[in-house]
Amino acid sequence: MTPMIDVIFLLLTFFLLTANFRVPEDFLPVRLPEQSQTQSFSVIEPLGISISDSKSGFIINIANAESISVEADNLDKGLAVFAERLRSTIESQSRRPDDPVEIGCSDMVKWDYLVKVYSILNAMGADNITFNLAGNLSDEVN
Repeated sequence: MTPMIDVIFLLLTFFLLTANFRVPEDFLPVRLPEQSQTQSFSVIEPLGISISDSKSGFIINIANAESISVEADNLDKGLAVFAERLRSTIESQSRRPDDPVEIGCSDMVKWDYLVKVYSILNAMGADNITFNLAGNLSDEVN
């Protein structure tokens, strides 16, 4: 019994000497406002982009205001027009990159077109993108 107690005390001594104790945290200085001010937070309405199918490509509608027809045989030019109009819409509405964007898509649109629109939004800095694959956004987002 005595050797077991010796081993236990040796182990206890070892663990106490090798333990790293946590340093007490310092309090962060806090500066409170001089006057109590109430701030109102408003929910930012998402920028609605709907994509619908057409015979020769697809149609992009930005915020139910601007429609851009993108032809399948001239995809790069149509997407460049979309990027430019999207940039002007974002600037005119004073939007930030973290503002929400909702993409609505009809069932007949090819996934490749949806991915290209998403890639443009991502390249422009949008990081809060949601999808509404049930249909167009005409009834939901103004």
